[in-house]
Amino acid sequence: MARKRMIDPNFWTDEKLGECSIQERLLFMGLISNSDDEGYGRANPKLLKSLIFPYDDLRTSDLEKWLSRLGGLDIVVLFKYNGQTYYNLPNFLKHQTINKPTKSTFPHIDDERCGTITVILR
Repeated sequence: MARKRMIDPNFWTDEKLGECSIQERLLFMGLISNSDDEGYGRANPKLLKSLIFPYDDLRTSDLEKWLSRLGGLDIVVLFKYNGQTYYNLPNFLKHQTINKPTKSTFPHIDDERCGTITVILR
C-alpha cells in the first residue's frame, strides 16, 4: 500500500542515480512511494505504469527497460515468485522511518518459507 515517503536530499547527488535517465529516476521515486513498509512491491510494468505514470503515454517495454536498468545498478532487486515479478529496495529502511509498520504481504528474497525465488537482477 502506498504511503507518504521521504526523499533523502542525497537522492539528487547519488552517483548511481546520476547514471539514470530522468524517467528511470522518476520510476525509482515511484517505487519508493508505492512500496510496502519493508521496501517490497509488485514489479508488473503494466501495474507500475498505472500507479506511477497514469497520465503518460508510455509503453510497457519502456518500464521494463527502466526497471532492468535500476536492477543492473543494484538500486532495485527484481525477483520472481509463483509467476509474479516483485521488487525490493535494498536500502529502503536505511532512508525511511516507519512509525507504525505493517508487515509485508509480499514474498521476501531471503525467506526460506517462500520456497523457490528466482532473482532476476540483484
